[in-house]
Amino acid sequence: MRELEFLPEDYLRARFQRRIGFIRSWLLLAIGLAMVLYSLQMGTWVRDARAELQALQGTGTAVEADVEKVSRLREEAKTYNERIARFEMLRPRASVTALLADVVGSLPDGVCLEHLEVVWPTQAAEGAPTVRLEGKARGEREVTRAVARLDVSPRFDQTILVESRLADETGSAIRTFGLEAIVVEQDGRQGE
Repeated sequence: MRELEFLPEDYLRARFQRRIGFIRSWLLLAIGLAMVLYSLQMGTWVRDARAELQALQGTGTAVEADVEKVSRLREEAKTYNERIARFEMLRPRASVTALLADVVGSLPDGVCLEHLEVVWPTQAAEGAPTVRLEGKARGEREVTRAVARLDVSPRFDQTILVESRLADETGSAIRTFGLEAIVVEQDGRQGE
């Protein structure tokens, strides 16, 4: 609304100041009300925090028994794990029957196994056991195939031919042979 031109200048200034004062008082009232509400909310938060603190102060003694139980269980688990590790060190990595099954599965047709010996390393010496085989084959080709098949087997490594000779002097192709192979340790111990 336009001010009338005939009103004095002091009156117009006073009217403007009253409006500013009215707006200031409403702003102060709103800020004051907000501060009161904030202080009430802070009081609620403080009460809740104190209640939680009092609830937690008594739980320390109740939890101590559980902490002791957990530490005792950890010590028992450590003891059992050490026992299992000692037992695993004493147990052979491969049984003779499992080695025999792997040898028989690796030998080709035309090869007859006559002797199998597993040489286990001594307690002081670390190493893998060695398998020594003796047998007869129809010919030199079967002996070569036996060496090759044992060498590619996942259970054996470094297969060597120790000897290969004719079984008799009659002119037949039957040969006697001797092989050695190192047993590869299998972590899973499947089939044992």
